[in-house]
Amino acid sequence: MSEPTWTAQFDACGIEASLHDGAIHLSLWRHQLRLSSATPLRLRTVDGTDLLAGLTATSAADRDVFEAYDLAVGKRVGRHEVRHAEQRVTFTNARGADVTLVLRAAADGVAFRIILDGAAGEVVEGADLTLDLPHDAPLWPLNYTSWYEEPRFASSVADLPDGDYGLPLLAQVLPGDDESYVLIAESDIDGGYGGSLLRHAGGSFSFTLADPVTLDEGGTAVPWRVFHLGSLATIVASHLVDDLARPAQAPIPAWVRPGRAAWSWWSDFYSGAQLDAQLRLVDYAAAHGWEHVLVDCGWDRTWMPELAAAAGARGIGIFVWVSWDWLDIHSDIAEWASWGVAGVKVDFMESEAQERYRWYDEVIAEAARVGLMLNFHGSVIPRGWARTHPHVVTYEAVRGAEYYVFYGDSLPPAHNTIVPFTRNVIGSADYTPVTFSTPARVTSDAHELALAIVLESGITHFADEIDQYRARPIAEQVLDAVAAVWDETRLVGGRPGEWVAIARRFGEDWFVGVLNAGPPRTVDLDLTGLDDQPFRLVTDAGDAGLAEATHQGGDRPLRLDLRENGGAVLYPASPRRRASTYGAAPTLERDLIMANPGDAVEIGADGPGDLDLVTPPGWPQPHADGTGRWTVTVPGDLGPAQVGVLTLRDGARPVAHVRVVTHPDVGATDLVDCRPIAAANGFGPVERDMSNGPGNPKDGAPMTVAGAIYERGLGVCSPAEVTYAIGGLAGEFSCLVGIDDETPGHVATVTVRGDDEVLARLELTSGEPAQEVRVGVEGRVRLSLTVADPSGAAPDARPHIDWINPQLHR
Repeated sequence: MSEPTWTAQFDACGIEASLHDGAIHLSLWRHQLRLSSATPLRLRTVDGTDLLAGLTATSAADRDVFEAYDLAVGKRVGRHEVRHAEQRVTFTNARGADVTLVLRAAADGVAFRIILDGAAGEVVEGADLTLDLPHDAPLWPLNYTSWYEEPRFASSVADLPDGDYGLPLLAQVLPGDDESYVLIAESDIDGGYGGSLLRHAGGSFSFTLADPVTLDEGGTAVPWRVFHLGSLATIVASHLVDDLARPAQAPIPAWVRPGRAAWSWWSDFYSGAQLDAQLRLVDYAAAHGWEHVLVDCGWDRTWMPELAAAAGARGIGIFVWVSWDWLDIHSDIAEWASWGVAGVKVDFMESEAQERYRWYDEVIAEAARVGLMLNFHGSVIPRGWARTHPHVVTYEAVRGAEYYVFYGDSLPPAHNTIVPFTRNVIGSADYTPVTFSTPARVTSDAHELALAIVLESGITHFADEIDQYRARPIAEQVLDAVAAVWDETRLVGGRPGEWVAIARRFGEDWFVGVLNAGPPRTVDLDLTGLDDQPFRLVTDAGDAGLAEATHQGGDRPLRLDLRENGGAVLYPASPRRRASTYGAAPTLERDLIMANPGDAVEIGADGPGDLDLVTPPGWPQPHADGTGRWTVTVPGDLGPAQVGVLTLRDGARPVAHVRVVTHPDVGATDLVDCRPIAAANGFGPVERDMSNGPGNPKDGAPMTVAGAIYERGLGVCSPAEVTYAIGGLAGEFSCLVGIDDETPGHVATVTVRGDDEVLARLELTSGEPAQEVRVGVEGRVRLSLTVADPSGAAPDARPHIDWINPQLHR
């Protein structure tokens, strides 16, 4: 008696399941490319039970899948149509639970998934599918880590050591056959399951859970196991991972805005703590038509609303960085959104565990609720969230330019040529490209520049110091012309690990980026179909720098002589600028209001625009009178000396803020518990209850002055100024102040100001005991604690000052 089989086939691609001795075996194909499972499908529990054993088929049905969806980011934004053949087979396993096998076939590959019902509470682990690949098959893996930042490399099945490798994995099943590539990936994952890796043993590759998973009530869908099949060009253009993902719950929101971003962390680690440095990036982004600025670690809640407004008034969106374990999902995200921040870069998740995916579910849902885009770093790879969650605009999960900073290592040029065929196929990759200034690189200037086109990211962060771009006008023109999104992507030519040429279109404009890895080579680019437009051609100039020429385009082939680890760029001779311009921004009548809890305060704005006032989370909605004036009631439970930031919006963009500050309480008010209304610090952020530290947030030591340790206070680095709104009702301010013992050999001048008047001035010396400050502040609205500039000393040669137990007395 023949074995029962079920097949899904679309054009030349097919996948077949057969039932033998109560177990499922799979095979898949495209033309001559054929692969079969080396063992039956398995899904083992921690007690050794196989949930896919003892199966009996109960029903089967096939259907044609017709779906449509929109993408906001990726290699081709806009409308996508799905045409798949599906076969769905239901079984009963040895325990009587339902098991459904879903087979899918498309023009560019095949996929399958398992759906379990009736197994709630079971904990599964290990491998489900195992495939054998031919021993002589070339492949391009990366060593597995849960943050996917190892370099990708070329190997063969025979030469690859046994071990764990990350998805996606590219292999050429039939060496020499350019139609026999397979890219193995995964799609459609959430907190109902966990992520998998590929475990290699003796030529077999097994989809293996990185961590055990607990099956939920109501059924569990194992993520799709995805196999892109065909030529490299087919794989590069494929959207199969997105096609298989669940639909979004709503249309793409208007606030999802991909683009290019300025970013200062790569060139200056601690510049995220400096408002002036970030305002400089806003100026540059606005002048060059870029869409965003990313503010990395060290930014202060005190001044971030001011930056968001300054950027919003010029059409620039602000992304803010946070470590995932510092993030309070339901308070931080809502507050940052109320300021008008455009998005959040969340870092260091570094896990494929089901618990972490449940965290992803929560943060994704909250960001969608309040209208914030997300950029995941230290993260898992994309698995179709571009379709399911359009506001997740990019991920890291790639070894990128930050490795120059962390380790001083050169990024292998071969890795750069593999990423477009692997990692970037399945979704946006935040590589943070175009880093001319690192001494560690072995790539040429044109190679670096071409990365801006060859690699796709929903937000492309140009990582170098902006003066490096100013110093290279040819590069600056390319970065200004590069599109915020792409309407089409094509592979022009290449082979992973050797060279690659990628063409991307925005509107009618085509851009081509070319990367070479290894010795010089000559390549012939077939530009057929890239329209008859004249191009500017940017290549390497001699030993260093860039050269520019013209190429008439159209169907004319282009022969390029690429230098060692070099590159080239083709971009339109007359690119269409997409920079937005805005008129004068509306302004608020006043930016500071002192009030008591429960008070009704009036806020007015002047100027044109579709104006709206946004209150912080937990505040009541403002009452608008229709003439640019609002009445807002301060929450009755707001504590003393607390700051509420209200945002004036002109349409979607933040343009100004007013701070409503409650009066200090009767008695003593600890200023460490209060948020300043302004803060500037010479190095890194102002620290609470610790010394200033090397420059990152929360990296200080216990405050120590002349050997005495203090638990309460503010740690700053000169020059610094921290300002509080105190409302005129307090009578006295008191504290101790001294130079922290971690910066010996210094003198410093500190002042306490009430409004514009100096109330106290002290000269401090390292090693001397902290001095007492006690000054009257009656009638003063602002209180500022300042440290003078030490005559231009380098940041690591400036004194650290501790303001110890700063208190207001009313």
